[in-house]
Amino acid sequence: MDAKAQELKDTFEILPDWEERYGFIIDLGKKLEPLPDSAYGEEHRVRGCMSQVWLIAEDPENQQPVMTFKGDSDAHIVRGLIAILLMIFSGKTAQEIV
Repeated sequence: MDAKAQELKDTFEILPDWEERYGFIIDLGKKLEPLPDSAYGEEHRVRGCMSQVWLIAEDPENQQPVMTFKGDSDAHIVRGLIAILLMIFSGKTAQEIV
Protein backbone atom coordinates (compact mmCIF):
# COMPACT_ATOMS: atom_id res chain seq x y z
CA MET A 1 0.00 0.00 0.00
CA ASP A 2 1.44 3.38 -0.95
CA ALA A 3 1.69 6.36 1.41
CA LYS A 4 -1.48 8.11 0.19
CA ALA A 5 -3.58 4.98 0.52
CA GLN A 6 -2.13 4.30 3.96
CA GLU A 7 -2.87 7.88 5.04
CA LEU A 8 -6.49 7.49 3.93
CA LYS A 9 -6.78 4.16 5.71
CA ASP A 10 -5.34 5.62 8.91
CA THR A 11 -7.70 8.59 8.75
CA PHE A 12 -10.75 6.38 8.32
CA GLU A 13 -9.64 4.21 11.23
CA ILE A 14 -9.45 7.16 13.64
CA LEU A 15 -12.83 8.60 12.67
CA PRO A 16 -15.29 7.38 15.30
CA ASP A 17 -18.41 6.60 13.26
CA TRP A 18 -19.95 6.50 9.79
CA GLU A 19 -21.22 10.09 10.05
CA GLU A 20 -17.69 11.41 10.60
CA ARG A 21 -16.40 9.27 7.72
CA TYR A 22 -19.22 10.44 5.48
CA GLY A 23 -18.39 14.09 6.32
CA PHE A 24 -14.70 13.46 5.64
CA ILE A 25 -15.51 12.01 2.20
CA ILE A 26 -17.72 15.00 1.36
CA ASP A 27 -14.96 17.40 2.45
CA LEU A 28 -12.50 15.63 0.15
CA GLY A 29 -14.92 16.15 -2.73
CA LYS A 30 -15.13 19.86 -2.01
CA LYS A 31 -11.37 20.09 -2.62
CA LEU A 32 -11.50 18.68 -6.18
CA GLU A 33 -10.19 20.98 -8.88
CA PRO A 34 -12.95 22.20 -11.16
CA LEU A 35 -13.02 20.54 -14.56
CA PRO A 36 -12.97 22.61 -17.74
CA ASP A 37 -16.38 22.96 -19.42
CA SER A 38 -15.17 20.69 -22.22
CA ALA A 39 -14.87 17.78 -19.76
CA TYR A 40 -18.62 17.55 -19.23
CA GLY A 41 -19.31 15.85 -22.55
CA GLU A 42 -20.58 12.33 -23.17
CA GLU A 43 -17.08 11.06 -23.96
CA HIS A 44 -16.08 11.67 -20.32
CA ARG A 45 -19.32 10.63 -18.63
CA VAL A 46 -19.20 7.43 -16.60
CA ARG A 47 -22.15 5.33 -17.64
CA GLY A 48 -24.07 3.19 -15.19
CA CYS A 49 -23.90 5.59 -12.26
CA MET A 50 -27.08 6.94 -10.70
CA SER A 51 -25.25 10.24 -10.25
CA GLN A 52 -23.70 12.20 -13.06
CA VAL A 53 -19.97 11.42 -13.06
CA TRP A 54 -17.26 12.67 -15.40
CA LEU A 55 -13.73 11.31 -15.48
CA ILE A 56 -10.82 12.39 -17.65
CA ALA A 57 -7.35 10.91 -17.95
CA GLU A 58 -4.42 13.06 -19.01
CA ASP A 59 -0.86 12.32 -19.93
CA PRO A 60 0.84 15.46 -18.55
CA GLU A 61 3.34 16.88 -20.97
CA ASN A 62 3.21 13.59 -22.89
CA GLN A 63 5.31 11.81 -20.24
CA GLN A 64 3.87 8.36 -20.68
CA PRO A 65 3.15 6.13 -18.87
CA VAL A 66 2.32 8.42 -15.91
CA MET A 67 -1.38 9.24 -15.87
CA THR A 68 -3.23 12.09 -14.25
CA PHE A 69 -6.93 11.70 -13.55
CA LYS A 70 -9.52 14.38 -12.87
CA GLY A 71 -13.18 13.95 -12.11
CA ASP A 72 -16.41 15.51 -10.93
CA SER A 73 -19.94 14.55 -9.98
CA ASP A 74 -23.23 16.23 -9.25
CA ALA A 75 -23.49 14.30 -5.94
CA HIS A 76 -21.43 15.35 -2.92
CA ILE A 77 -20.60 11.87 -1.65
CA VAL A 78 -19.67 10.67 -5.14
CA ARG A 79 -17.37 13.69 -5.57
CA GLY A 80 -15.64 12.58 -2.37
CA LEU A 81 -15.30 9.01 -3.62
CA ILE A 82 -13.81 10.38 -6.85
CA ALA A 83 -11.35 12.41 -4.77
CA ILE A 84 -10.27 9.22 -2.99
CA LEU A 85 -9.73 7.42 -6.29
CA LEU A 86 -7.73 10.34 -7.66
CA MET A 87 -5.56 10.46 -4.54
CA ILE A 88 -4.73 6.78 -4.93
CA PHE A 89 -4.35 6.43 -8.72
CA SER A 90 -3.44 9.81 -10.22
CA GLY A 91 0.25 10.34 -10.93
CA LYS A 92 1.00 6.66 -11.29
CA THR A 93 2.02 4.51 -14.20
CA ALA A 94 -0.44 2.04 -15.72
CA GLN A 95 1.65 -0.77 -14.27
CA GLU A 96 1.45 0.70 -10.75
CA ILE A 97 -2.31 1.08 -11.10
CA VAL A 98 -2.78 -2.52 -12.19
